[in-house]
This record gives sequence, structure tokens and C-alpha cells, in this order.
Amino acid sequence: MKVSKIVAGLAAAAMLAAMSSQTVLAADTITIKADEVAAAAGENFTLNISLDGVPAQGISVMEFAVKYDTKAVENVKVSAGAIAKNGVDDVEKFEGATAFVADTSTAGLITITYSTSQTDAKYCVSADGVYATITGTVKAGTADGSYPVEIVAIDRETKEGSGTKNKDIKAGYIDADQKGTLYATTVVNGAVVVGGDVVDPTSDPGKVVYGDVDESGKVDIIDVITLNKNLMVGEALTAQGKINADVDKNGSVDEVDSLNILKYVVEIVTELPV
Repeated sequence: MKVSKIVAGLAAAAMLAAMSSQTVLAADTITIKADEVAAAAGENFTLNISLDGVPAQGISVMEFAVKYDTKAVENVKVSAGAIAKNGVDDVEKFEGATAFVADTSTAGLITITYSTSQTDAKYCVSADGVYATITGTVKAGTADGSYPVEIVAIDRETKEGSGTKNKDIKAGYIDADQKGTLYATTVVNGAVVVGGDVVDPTSDPGKVVYGDVDESGKVDIIDVITLNKNLMVGEALTAQGKINADVDKNGSVDEVDSLNILKYVVEIVTELPV
């Protein structure tokens, strides 16, 4: 007998919630990041929620919420980002349901969940990138200022009837034997900025240190190793680390950048960017 998609998703989330702390892989820390975007009062905006540090085996279950300020924001809608569009719904074929679910029915709060019974990484969330896209409108007459967009735990009981409030963002993987791995998570909150400009780190020379991939404050062989790990095995870089790594300023990070940083370290070139 087929289990409904909703029940299966709740069961998977409950399984992750019940995992002991020993199952948390601290080395696999997923960063959930909300953009900071600028919009004038009365204008529409688009804000992405991105994931960084997604493990190779992928995420088969994930849940978190997004809080926003209803004094400033209205007409909120959510769509799945590129890394959540992996064809899993065509494989599972649960009628009227999808792996990625966003609920905007509560003003000021969006709940976003992902759950799949598939164990193949290609049907899980298995890459860094945009996970969800939020669109909305800044209310007419909104005062200038920065209105936070926060990544938070879903407000519910840890188990139905427990009376214990959930305090954690959940992200994990459940294998074919129904054994689960719970990943550590960290968040970077965003904002909708009204009447001001969002500083793009690429336009602020004080924030860019070309070649400093690991953001240690200096450029050395560790930066070459860090970048090569990213290029060869997908080890995550921070957003600023990626900007610093693009030493030829062509908009992408690749083996040429790694070679140029190495040349700088061994003093074949004397200045970055090249």
C-alpha cells in the first residue's frame, strides 16, 4: 500500500528530529543564506535562499522557516530554486504533492520543507546553489530602512503531543536501510533594504583580497590547496572566498585562477588580480 507523500515526509522529518547528537556530522556543515536586496517602496523584489556546503550524498530531508517583516513586505510567493529542481517528483509520482513544499499562509512566516524517499544523490538536494526564490512587494509608504529576512527553525512540537518546542533547523539524509544522518547547519540572514543600496562585495575594494581563498588575511599555498579542493571534490567556499579566488576577474573560478595564485605565491607574478 502506498504511503501518502505528506505522511512520508512527516515520518522522515520525525526520524531526523529523534536522532541523537552522535549522528550529527560537524564536518558537513550546511550554510543556509538569505540574500540582502534593495527595493524602493511600492516596488517588487526577488530574494534567493541559497545552500553552501551540501554533502556529496545529498539532502533527502530538510525543513526551516523564513521570517520577514509584514510592516514592509507583502504579496510573498516562493518557488523552488535550481538545486531543488532535480526530477524527483517525476520519479516518486505522488499525486498532488512535491518534494519541495513552501507554505506562505501565515503572514510574516514561510515554512519550506523538502523530503524524498529516494536515496540516489541526483534525486536529493546534492549541490550548492539557489534552493528557493522569494518574490514580494515592498508596501507603498514603507519607511527607509533594513527589514530583516531571517532563517529560523519551524515553530512546532518536536513530536506531536510532547509539549517540547522545536528549536533546530533540520537537514539530513536517510539511506535505503532507513538509517539517518543529521547535518549541522548555520545561517546567514538577509534583508530587504528600502531607500538604500546593498553593498556588493565585488564593488568594495576593502572587502576583496584577491588570492585569499580561505580568508585568512594572507595569500599562501593554503589558498591554492583550498581552491583545488573546491575544484576537484566540491569542498565549499564562502561567497567572499569565491570572489577572492577569481583573480583574473572573468566572473568564474577555475583552474586558471588556481595557477595564477600559485604563480603569485612562488613570485612568478607579483600582483593580483592578474
